[in-house]
Amino acid sequence: MHVGSRKEPVKDATEKRATTYTPGMQGRTPTWLSVVGALLAVLGATGIGMVTGANPTITGFFFLIVVLFAATFGGLAVGICASVAAAVCYSLFLPPVGSVQITNRADWVAFSAFLTASVVASRLVTLAREQARRARDRAREVEAMNALAVDVLVGEHDLASLGRLASDALIATGSRAAGVLLYGEDGDVRFLCWCGEPCPSDVVERALRMQRSVAMVEMAGDDDFDFLVPLVEQDLSIGVLASLGTSATRSAVESVAKILNLALQRDQLLRERVHVEALRESEELKTALLRAVSHDLSTPLTAIGFHVDALKRKVVGQDALGNVVELEREAARLRRRIDGLLSLGRLEAGIVVPRPEPVPPADLFRSARESLSLLARPLSVRIDPDCPEVWADPSLALEIIVNLLENADRASPNGVPIELVASGGGSSVRLWVLDRGRGIGSLRAGQAIDAGDVLPRGLGLEISRRLAEASGGVVTLEAREGGGVAAWVELPAVLVAGDA
Repeated sequence: MHVGSRKEPVKDATEKRATTYTPGMQGRTPTWLSVVGALLAVLGATGIGMVTGANPTITGFFFLIVVLFAATFGGLAVGICASVAAAVCYSLFLPPVGSVQITNRADWVAFSAFLTASVVASRLVTLAREQARRARDRAREVEAMNALAVDVLVGEHDLASLGRLASDALIATGSRAAGVLLYGEDGDVRFLCWCGEPCPSDVVERALRMQRSVAMVEMAGDDDFDFLVPLVEQDLSIGVLASLGTSATRSAVESVAKILNLALQRDQLLRERVHVEALRESEELKTALLRAVSHDLSTPLTAIGFHVDALKRKVVGQDALGNVVELEREAARLRRRIDGLLSLGRLEAGIVVPRPEPVPPADLFRSARESLSLLARPLSVRIDPDCPEVWADPSLALEIIVNLLENADRASPNGVPIELVASGGGSSVRLWVLDRGRGIGSLRAGQAIDAGDVLPRGLGLEISRRLAEASGGVVTLEAREGGGVAAWVELPAVLVAGDA
């Protein structure tokens, strides 16, 4: 029969455990040898009393000593046998001297005294032995807990080795079988480790029922217990620690489970710490890279700007001047790309935090036009009368519009105007940049796509998309009827009292 097959759940195991250790009738099992030894000791005491001519009082002490030794070393049954024999032999020393009979009151008093001494001595010895056994069990539990705690806290262990250490500790405290069962992703139970006798199927069924609970299950048998203790990680039950057929206390099994839970939590914290350290190192590397980019690219771009200004004053002819102006425009675009990358990097590294404030769309469009002073095409601006202000960081919102406007400028034919439109209401504002360029080949007229799904997408569009996400918005592209692309960024709007 498997371990635990006779177990039944109990509400209070303390009463059950107390009945298991009732002293008194649990002395050593009497053997004929111990009974014969006790009778011989009584006869010896009788002989000594007769030879020495001792009076009844002294002889009674001899018999009492024999009864105490018999009850102490032989148990209650041997002590009772010695008491009866001592009472019979003691009657030889009472009047009528030399006759064996228990008739008068003194004989019965002597018999009662011997019997009482035997019972008391047996019970005291049984209690002492039980307490000594309990003390040894508790000492064994403490040693096992100490060894487990040292192994867990000092060494580095994976989940399987932690389960093995906990199972070995339970076996050391008196379990006939112990192990760790973990819950799978699909709701089943798998054995992480198991020691001792085979695990009965009802333990697996109980473990499955415990998946939604964090309460300990205790089942009492005749002289031992089964314990199922949930293992919890971040308030979720991840498995069960089982201790079957154990004589250990509930607190000992709970202590093993607590140590195992602490070890699991420690490993989780260590993994999170490694992840945090990796993120911190990544952010430090990103910051260092941003500084290097800012220095190594900005310096030559500044030098290029000086040389371009010098060339504009020296060149002769419209063609040569047009080439210099185009060079100046591309250098400015490259600088804006670098500035956009630096802004995005600082934002993601946490160096810069968006500081939203009310921004009128007209101011955004005007600032974007001023930032693109070399833009050689007309711009038309239209703002709906009921369009609210944008709730965003002004610098980030401007960077988004400038990048979308530059993309539209590069895609549009010379001389064709670009439209800037602001519309919306309620909780959001749409800022449109509409061109009549080559469009997006994969899109049909009227079809829209998220900027993150555009492949391949340029650096300017990617910067706009990421900055919009940091501002709580999104960038979308839509193919226009008649050709071109309508790109818009949707950002939060400033809510007025009537919209709240």
